[in-house]
Amino acid sequence: MKDKRWVVLWISGVFFITSCGQDPIVNTGKATPLGLGAVSLNGEVQPRGVYTTYHFEYGPTPSYGYSTREQSLPPKLTAYYKETWDEGRGGWSSWDQSHIHHSEGGMSGGYIEWREPAENNDFNHPGADILHLVKFLRTGLVDQWQDEGNSALGGADPDLRGARVSIWVRGLDWEPRGSELTWWLQSQSNPEVGNRQGWRRANWAYNGTLLTDQLLDGDWHQVQYRLRNNTNDWTYGGKNIGQGLRARRYEYWSIDRSLAHVNNNFFHLVAFLDVHDPPVGSLHFDEFQLTYRNESLLQLTNGGELISWPRESQGEAPNLTDGWRHGKGKMWRSSENPTGPLDFVYRFENPVTVETIQAHQNPQWPTKQVEFSTSLDGEFFTPLCELILPEQGEPNDNFAFDLETGLSIQTNFLKVRVISGYRSQYWGLGEVEVFGTGARMLPDNDFYQVNQDIWNLKPGGTVYYRLVATSEGDVIYGHAESFTLSLDRRPHVLVLKPRQVSRTLVQLVGRLSPMGLPGYYFFEYGINSDFGRRTKLSYAGTEITPRSVFANLEDLASSTTYFYRLVCINGDGSSASKTKFFKIP
Repeated sequence: MKDKRWVVLWISGVFFITSCGQDPIVNTGKATPLGLGAVSLNGEVQPRGVYTTYHFEYGPTPSYGYSTREQSLPPKLTAYYKETWDEGRGGWSSWDQSHIHHSEGGMSGGYIEWREPAENNDFNHPGADILHLVKFLRTGLVDQWQDEGNSALGGADPDLRGARVSIWVRGLDWEPRGSELTWWLQSQSNPEVGNRQGWRRANWAYNGTLLTDQLLDGDWHQVQYRLRNNTNDWTYGGKNIGQGLRARRYEYWSIDRSLAHVNNNFFHLVAFLDVHDPPVGSLHFDEFQLTYRNESLLQLTNGGELISWPRESQGEAPNLTDGWRHGKGKMWRSSENPTGPLDFVYRFENPVTVETIQAHQNPQWPTKQVEFSTSLDGEFFTPLCELILPEQGEPNDNFAFDLETGLSIQTNFLKVRVISGYRSQYWGLGEVEVFGTGARMLPDNDFYQVNQDIWNLKPGGTVYYRLVATSEGDVIYGHAESFTLSLDRRPHVLVLKPRQVSRTLVQLVGRLSPMGLPGYYFFEYGINSDFGRRTKLSYAGTEITPRSVFANLEDLASSTTYFYRLVCINGDGSSASKTKFFKIP
């Protein structure tokens, strides 16, 4: 155990006492099944802001004998994307035309509306029932429709593990009818193919925070949540065990890999809905902000350092790597009437391999031509690429950038040269990002959810496992856990705490895996452990992964205790969860 040291901070007139030099906290979490012979292992690490790696030890006995691949915790949550929808849809789209932009009436200026009836999307997501695709943003270079633009977050390959989501939502005459508004992401293993024949994607829906409760009273509500990197919070939505051409286009990725490479798009969507009794009303969205992992090699805590820049310029040059694309106080501007090239030189703590360059515009004083070059010694620079920044972003300033991918050059220094601008009075720049490998990136002083999949296990056997972290030469072990695999393909079921929606309406919540066979589920409930009543039979999908399921109970008697459990059936048999109870006051 390291010695504990205490630091007193004075921030905005308030004393804060914090500790440093503490060991990381390592907690082993609960595993989830991946069919018969595999499991997803979960855990969490609090690295205290120190570079930390982790792996899982596992095996058929408490002595383990095997370990997963050693991985580094991802870098800090210091990359940002914000959309106010004050001036339009901001590059966000929908599956159909049931959406509209309002120029005023939101929390601050404009907002966007999505409304029912909407088009059913049922061709590729049986694990999440029928979907209504509400609002989505393209994050990578897979989808490049000319009329909407592409945000290319994080060099078109953003890492959303543990990302923070903040959004204001409002329902207008919204009746969910059992559906849930949730987050959805798509990651593609071959982004170079785009939408052409042969694409392969993994889709996941997040259920750790449900937004539906904030939609019922007609008022604006701010919702803030984290995209926890934990398989207990997600529902896989592809057809990895399905049949037919479209099913073969969807493949399973671990949630860790999918969240780390959201290179296609993400949504807010209505999931788990009944096509015969769909929701009605409309949904309103405003003031969206995503805070995600900053993997730019130029970030100071990732080993980048600005060592030379035009000293007579306006604004702070270090703000070019602060994680914000543009905005007041987040951009650089030259001195008045520049006459020649202006250079910024960055040095890397360790040799890095540059693979992607992304430069953003200063919307007020736009630069036109930016040249990038690399050097091993800081004296002689070799040209790497040249970007031509658009004078204006389309559809807004979030899209005022240029991007160069497919690079591969090792370097110790990077020079950014501003060569020309669209206006003679000033040249400016927004954020400059460089992505690649070789950096030693520091994590946040915060809890990280981690998970890894292990395969080729013995059906019916027990796997023993624990999470292990390494920090500053010290090895810290999480507590031991175990998981017993199924011997056959009967469903795996778990019932969770119900949600009290109103005085006489309760939503039952469960998790199940149909274990790769077509499955069907229902909840049993009643005033004693014999139950006596059940919800309707619903489709559970065909996946090998767990998913969330819901059912609403209405017209319940007051001052009454109800017992309930989840039951799932497939071709190998049926399984029932433990019985639990709740009380209506």
